[in-house]
Amino acid sequence: MKSKFFLFLVVVGAFCGQMPLVFSQAGYTWKDGREFKIFGQLDDTNISYYKRLPDTLERHLRAPLWKLSEQASGLYIKFKTNTSSVSISYQVENPIAFPHMPSTGVSGVDLYAKSGDTWQWVRGKFSFKDTISYHFKGISSDEERMYRLYLPLYNQIKWLKVGVDSNAVFQAIVKKSSTNPIIIYGTSIAQGACASRAGMAWTNILERTIDLPIINLGFSGNGRLEDPVINYIKRFDASMFIFDCMPNFTSGQGLNPKQARIRLKKAVLEIRSKHVETPILLVEHAGYSDAILQTGRKTIYENLNREVVATFKELQSQGIKNLYLLSREEIGLGGNSFVDGTHPNDLGMYEYASAYGKKIKNILD
Repeated sequence: MKSKFFLFLVVVGAFCGQMPLVFSQAGYTWKDGREFKIFGQLDDTNISYYKRLPDTLERHLRAPLWKLSEQASGLYIKFKTNTSSVSISYQVENPIAFPHMPSTGVSGVDLYAKSGDTWQWVRGKFSFKDTISYHFKGISSDEERMYRLYLPLYNQIKWLKVGVDSNAVFQAIVKKSSTNPIIIYGTSIAQGACASRAGMAWTNILERTIDLPIINLGFSGNGRLEDPVINYIKRFDASMFIFDCMPNFTSGQGLNPKQARIRLKKAVLEIRSKHVETPILLVEHAGYSDAILQTGRKTIYENLNREVVATFKELQSQGIKNLYLLSREEIGLGGNSFVDGTHPNDLGMYEYASAYGKKIKNILD
């Protein structure tokens, strides 16, 4: 009876902020997700746990954009342990899967462990019910390793807890990188559609490859180069600003190539008003896999890309320095790179990340 009462006090005390929510249960030591630092967020104390934009910005944003900012794409936690197993439990707010994207991509977490200089994916078993659970077992426990747990790409987390063997070291990592992040403003593709799991979103692949912090501001159907977002991100020092929003400047979104040009130019000038030397990368529409046969779709991205190139050349002629362009050809997606003709699959995500990695390395080196 005393042990039950003590456990009750531990849990109540944790939620009251009097002690960390760390307790043993069924052979595991558990930590509440709020005991970890959330990586992938801008350095702004107004950003709540598991969200990507600050609460103070909500009243300035359209409701759909704000809702998407509450989804955890690009966010992750880090911890160090010598455990042989890891267990994750959490709940989410929204539907767990899409017709064109599996539950593991929409709502799943993804675990990676550092081995030497490489991040290795850790295979686990999962169950998607009211409470989602992942279990990773049989991990070599001969040394302490750094782990990175990616959070869901397309869902909002209600609560989360992480468990390791009760006899293992379990250290939450809270120290952030001293390097300024790369800030990416994009569409559903940047948010992660349609990766099969969170670690395969191209921004997450890229971050593991180039070892620079990345801020993912990809918003499905809502990467529209809007003033409140531009005015917010220009407050922060960055290693690079990336604008990859062309897929959302289509008639289906109520937008067009001329508006894309106006907003892209304005976004660059706004960033330059605060950051004179920081590299800015403009990105063309990567195309559609069905464009060879369905030529109307080819016209869509060709018209958009002409405006991107024209904007790039105009700004250069006006003396804007450190401005760069990533072309559709450089991204290089092929017919097997897509899920639905629009959104990349895992192969397409890898190709995106490779193209970005090469371009960023050439710019920053």
